Amino acid sequence: MEYKDYYKVLGVERNATQEEIKKRYRKLARDCHPDTCRNDPGAEKRFKEINEAYEVLKDTEKRKRYDALGSHWQEGQSFRPPPGFEHIFGGNPFGGRGRPGRTHSFSFDFGPGAGKAGGFSDFFESLFGDFGAAAQTAPRSPFARGSDMETEVRISIEEAHSGTTREIQLQGAGDKKRLNVKIPAGAHDGMKIRLANQGSPGAGGAGDLYLRVRISSNGKYRLEGNDIVADLPVTPWDAALGSTKTIETPDGSLSIKIPAGVSSGQRLRLKGRGLAHKGDFFAQVKIVMPKSLSSEEKRLFAELKKVSSFSV
Repeated sequence: MEYKDYYKVLGVERNATQEEIKKRYRKLARDCHPDTCRNDPGAEKRFKEINEAYEVLKDTEKRKRYDALGSHWQEGQSFRPPPGFEHIFGGNPFGGRGRPGRTHSFSFDFGPGAGKAGGFSDFFESLFGDFGAAAQTAPRSPFARGSDMETEVRISIEEAHSGTTREIQLQGAGDKKRLNVKIPAGAHDGMKIRLANQGSPGAGGAGDLYLRVRISSNGKYRLEGNDIVADLPVTPWDAALGSTKTIETPDGSLSIKIPAGVSSGQRLRLKGRGLAHKGDFFAQVKIVMPKSLSSEEKRLFAELKKVSSFSV
């Protein structure tokens, strides 16, 4: 049989950490998963090799047993376990009786279209001969995670300002699950909130669920980054003479001073009153004219027109 260099299969050094091995495995498994490489006839074979290598290197005891062979072997070389190898580390590491030469075939479910992963190689069986039998009754280690999912959750500007909680319902295998998701103060439009292991199920565990925050405007406020903008209706005489008005903000009612001679469209700032107090609140002046005038009002406006030196 041929010797298999599991480190070379995963593309890691022999002194690689467990985290490095896991990270590399996940990348390779995604790149050649049968679901994503349907037109590549060699993808399934590579997928099996990657899973077999990871099955050994992710497990401390299996990795020790494999490393005991030494580093002088080359991939593809003819291999036969050295005499007494089965007694290394106190006998069979799985507590059973090894059966050299016997090949166990078993499959894994990687989702629709994945096909069968098949059994491990003769090389694997020569080192871990009872793994196949143990795998029939013991839980197997994860291989391919389920896919990530994404959905939208809509909140108001007020809720984005102060933070809120949303209850979402997840449809599982024959049951429904409700989760209370906390949306932090200062959440911005397009922000993603990750719910670990709440995505599609898979042989290696569920993927993640991402909630994309969408902020809805009720016409009362507008968001500009972390700044909140609201229109402030002002009468012509208050605009001309100056005044103090009350304006509604996400923090409640606040007083704002209108300077004399203010123009329509001009913005008055309330510092630190923006989204989650990270920005500012702007009151945008909107001078509003009365829809109808009394006889006296018309007379006064006509008098003002006569005496005023202002023109546009």
